[in-house]
Parts: sequence; structure tokens; C-alpha cells
Amino acid sequence: MILLRYKLLALLSICIFAFSCTYEKIEPAADLPQNVSFKNDLIPLFNQSCNVIGCHSEGGISPDLSETNAYNSLSTIANMIDLDTPENSKIYMRMTDTQSPMPLSGVMPYESKLVLAWIKEGAKNN
Repeated sequence: MILLRYKLLALLSICIFAFSCTYEKIEPAADLPQNVSFKNDLIPLFNQSCNVIGCHSEGGISPDLSETNAYNSLSTIANMIDLDTPENSKIYMRMTDTQSPMPLSGVMPYESKLVLAWIKEGAKNN
């Protein structure tokens, strides 16, 4: 009986966390960061927001955004990076999507700008 209560409490906590926040779509801005480094800027972002609970870590949900696999995963999945129209890149759109069933926690406008700037700079493995 106690175990059932803990399970119900955990499920309730997850539901409250997942559905309690409101997010606004972030529009691309002209003041994008420059010289964005995949290793120094994006990997820490992925580790903070995408791999925290193992969602996009090795063996988790695609794309694998773990440090060793992130670049290869992003560059091989169709439409994940759109160099012709960076704003249409799946990774950027996912970061700014307000209709997602599980909005990203911790991602602020600056972080999505980092990803957009990186794509506009050619999405290099730097």
C-alpha cells in the first residue's frame, strides 16, 4: 500500500511538472551570437537541458545528444539541420515549439539563439 502511494505521488509530480509551464515561441533575432562552438557552447547546453534525465543520451530518444554522439546524430538525421533555411531546422524548431507535449525546461531565448547562430554559421563540428 505504501509503495502504491509513492508511485501515485511520483506520477502526480511528473504530470504537474510536465504540464505546469507555459512557453512562448521564440522568434529569431538579428542579434545572434557569433563564433558559436559546438563543443564549448552547444554540448554544455545539451548536457544541461537534453541529457539531464537521459532523454537524449546514448540509448535514449533520438537524436542522441551525448557529447560523443551529438554532432553525428544531428548531422545524419533528416532535416535536423537545415543549412538553407536554418529557422526550419528540426532542432531549432523543437527548442522554440510551444505546442510540444514536453516543452524543454531550462532553455531560454539565448540558448535557442546559440543553436540558430551555429546553424547559420554552417553547423561546424568545432
